Amino acid sequence: MKKIISAIIAAAMLSIPATAAAYTDSAAVRGDVNGDGSFNIADVVAVQKWIINENNTLADWTAGDLCADETLDSVDLAMMKNLLLAKSKNIVRVTNTEELKAALAGAEPGDEIVLADGEYVYSGSTPKGRMFTGEADGRPDAPIVLRSEDPDAPSVLSGINTDGSYVLTITGDWWVIENVRITNAAKGIILDNSNNTSLIGCEVYNIGEEGIHFRDGSSYCLAKNCYVHDTGVKNPAYGEGIYVGSSKSTSGYDHSCHYNRISGCKLGPNVAAEHIDVKEYTIGTIIENCTFDGTGMSGENYADSFVDIKGNDCILRYCTAYRNGAVNINRAFEMNKLDEGWGQNAYIYGNKAYMDTSLNSLGKKMVFVNSWDCSETVWGNFMAYEDGVLFYVDNEADRWKYYNCSDLTYGDPSMEKDLR
Repeated sequence: MKKIISAIIAAAMLSIPATAAAYTDSAAVRGDVNGDGSFNIADVVAVQKWIINENNTLADWTAGDLCADETLDSVDLAMMKNLLLAKSKNIVRVTNTEELKAALAGAEPGDEIVLADGEYVYSGSTPKGRMFTGEADGRPDAPIVLRSEDPDAPSVLSGINTDGSYVLTITGDWWVIENVRITNAAKGIILDNSNNTSLIGCEVYNIGEEGIHFRDGSSYCLAKNCYVHDTGVKNPAYGEGIYVGSSKSTSGYDHSCHYNRISGCKLGPNVAAEHIDVKEYTIGTIIENCTFDGTGMSGENYADSFVDIKGNDCILRYCTAYRNGAVNINRAFEMNKLDEGWGQNAYIYGNKAYMDTSLNSLGKKMVFVNSWDCSETVWGNFMAYEDGVLFYVDNEADRWKYYNCSDLTYGDPSMEKDLR
């Protein structure tokens, strides 16, 4: 008999934890409802479907009756998920630099490397300029996690100085870097040929060049709720906050860094170059719900906007930018065509830009987007000048007041349903 407990069904139907992996119970194989000899994700899915009547057949429903009440219900489903998660983890707690280096070198799918409170200053050789390095691959059901033990007091990974090398480089797939501070090197976090890696709640600061770089074929990665500031302290021309891909003039890297997402991040103050730079040959970057503080932008190497988009099919939405008197910021956002067929089909909507002046340092109109030979669709954007009062910029009759764009389309909110 199927019994649905309405008070907890919502919790029980949550998605399967990302770190869940298969394991075999040598005794009664608790949870093995499909009778394949092991308890794994397939059993959890089978019970979930059974409860909502999408599957009426289980090889042995009693194997899933974890609370032993002769009923298979949402309580058992929740217990199955917790049991699977607990069995999948291998906690590796580290307390010093050498232990961290060893944990990274020996990492396996499902490992959770937990940093005790403190600062981990790198020492020793730096092959290819890399200091702390994660090379192993995790799995979709068992990512490799590197996190601080106390998220309210994040541990610090520190390089040697801001002249050279990278603090943390991930070259494996399916990593999660969470609540860690990164500082004191030429580059902060580098993802090289790393796919499906997430950076969550990390702070990157006092970096000689760029803070975070999705590089060398790294795709489907995420930077969420990260705080990047004080970058380009040694080389302002290359001091981007977050950098996606590589310039066409740069050789030795796979330029196709596709479908990366930057969400809820705070960029600035003192990000010397663009807060986010999306390079040519990249596809599908999403920038959303971010906050930009323009204080300290250097203006070197043409850095004069919060976001510079050169890739295709990008989305820039629900971000808020503050110029804060930074004279080197001459437009809120921009697109550039660096090669034929690139810098096309962006969607820019729902953003707010407090530009604090109607004229930029070049004596020209302060526009919302500057773009030429690129294509973009816009709606729902606002800007403010000297008085700080936001006004709507997407009336088509006012196009040239706020958009210096040769190929601009006005869209509407109904279009968002078709976007990722």
